[in-house]
Parts: sequence; structure tokens; C-alpha cells
Amino acid sequence: MRIAVRRLIPTTLWLAVSLLLPGVLSAATDDALAALLRGQPDAAFTLLAGRSDAPSLALLARVYVGQAAFASTPERKRQLYARSEAAARTALAADPQWASAHVELANALALQLPGAGLLRATQVGPEIRRLFERATALDPGQARAWMGLGTWHAQALGMGGLVALASGASETAMRAAHQRAITLEPNEVFFRLSYADSLLLLAGSQPRRADALRREARTVLEAALTLTPQTYWQRDDQNTVRERLRALAGR
Repeated sequence: MRIAVRRLIPTTLWLAVSLLLPGVLSAATDDALAALLRGQPDAAFTLLAGRSDAPSLALLARVYVGQAAFASTPERKRQLYARSEAAARTALAADPQWASAHVELANALALQLPGAGLLRATQVGPEIRRLFERATALDPGQARAWMGLGTWHAQALGMGGLVALASGASETAMRAAHQRAITLEPNEVFFRLSYADSLLLLAGSQPRRADALRREARTVLEAALTLTPQTYWQRDDQNTVRERLRALAGR
């Protein structure tokens, strides 16, 4: 799940870098966020050095994911995802009520799942869901948490009927969560990309509905291209949107 900077599982690094709520961060953390949104996670890391408050630590967890997007080896990415998890856990220890810390921990856990096997996914999956749900309870306006929750439902559905039944995943919940994220931040490219990827994941596991789901995903992707990107990541996400559309056109 770039949950966060980039997507979560398969869609993701589950880390979209979208703006935090204004007015809740220190000046240093504001500057670090601005650097991250410019696609400069190393500069953001420097600005956050030595800070121990929950907002800064949650942002640091996100910065590690941003650094992973530029990492040249899988091993380096894994190291940065593990550091993201550690920073998010420290943020939660500093303030268990900080919604973004729950989001970053969920994202960090999700990013470490690919290649870990089905057993690990079924063990960690419920915790990821609880973290996203806790974030939405603490802050119903936390769009990244809604996006993550929608992706979680899609991932569970994509594992087949038994996993979906056991986990309580549903397409209705998937759609509602993604649509909530888009409603909260309608100009965020990544939220539409993630919704489309969830629809495409369903298409891969539901052959009878595959064509209809792909058409719906195409509509969502085309809407993402109408947005004007404001950050490095949004521009990058639009490039990914174009790749998805080319792949759909080639089917």
C-alpha cells in the first residue's frame, strides 16, 4: 500500500504525499513537509533531525518512504520502510491520539508485506485495517486514512472469497472509503489513481465483471488527468495514470 509517499501493495508504495491539515505543525515541520512535497526527502530529513514530537515523527515516517522512492536497491527500500515503521511507532508513543501516526504505521507495515507471504499478510492485515480505522475515528477528515482503508478492502477482496469473508472486506466499504478520500481532497491525483487501481485489482479477481470494472477504472483515471498537479508527487502520479491508461488501451 506509497501509503502513503507512494503506494501500498500492489498499487502502492501505500503512501501518497498529500498536504497535512494546515496550522497544526511547527515552522520546522512545515518546512520539512514543503521539501518533501517538492520531491526532496533528504532535505526534509535534515529539517526534522532531533525532533521528538508526534507530528514531526509521523512526518519523518513519511519522509523515509519518500527516500525509498529514490532508493536504487530493494534492500535499501526495505531498510527505509523499517525505519518508517520505527518512526511511526515512536510517534504513536509520543501521542496515541495523533491520527497521522496511525496512518504512517499502517503504510509502513503494508509496504513491508510484498514478498512476505500469505501467512504474514493475514497476520499483519488486521492490524493495518485497525490503524486506518483508528485514524478515521480520531480525524474523520484524514483523507489518506480513508484511501488506505479503501485499498485494504481491495487487497483483501483480491485474495479471494475465503479471505474476504474471514477479514470482513467488502466492495461496498472499498468504494465508500475511496470516494470519501476523493471528496475530502478532490485535487489529489493519487487518491483517484488508488481508486482506479483498486477497481483493476477487483477486475483481476472477478472475470465476469472485469470489462465493466476496467471501464470504470478508465473513467476514474481520465478524471485524474484533468487535475492540475501542485507537487512533485502529483506530477509523478499523473505519469503513472498515463501508464495505466496505455495499458488499458492495449487490452
